[in-house]
Amino acid sequence: MQAIPTIYFPGLCAEALSFYRDVLHADVLFQLTAIPDSQPRFLEPGSPGKIIRAGLRIGESTVYFSEGHHPGQAPVFAGFSMNLHVDSADEALRILQALGEGGDVRVPLRATAWTDAFCAVIDRYGLHWMIETGSPQ
Repeated sequence: MQAIPTIYFPGLCAEALSFYRDVLHADVLFQLTAIPDSQPRFLEPGSPGKIIRAGLRIGESTVYFSEGHHPGQAPVFAGFSMNLHVDSADEALRILQALGEGGDVRVPLRATAWTDAFCAVIDRYGLHWMIETGSPQ
């Protein structure tokens, strides 16, 4: 069994997918878009080209992206965060700065009781990230 989260970016999915691919040095595994004759029920008519589902490989993890079920609604993220475990403080800082551009750095890069480098940011899309060095615990 495998749990793969889907993150919804109504109206912004292609932009968000490209942004995270570049910032996280990730790979787009696939991208399914709506075509005029087979419009999914959750996309409004006239939305060809909108992403139904895309897979992004971030390190060893996969995350799905989608326009979502409510087009035109701003993304709302609550009750979870995305956690990245990286190899170095330099990489944590690079990602923090990139995700923080147009966002809100909540915790600057610093040492903690559990790791030498930890930081947190809410990015330009409103998604909360925690970045730290070391192995996932």
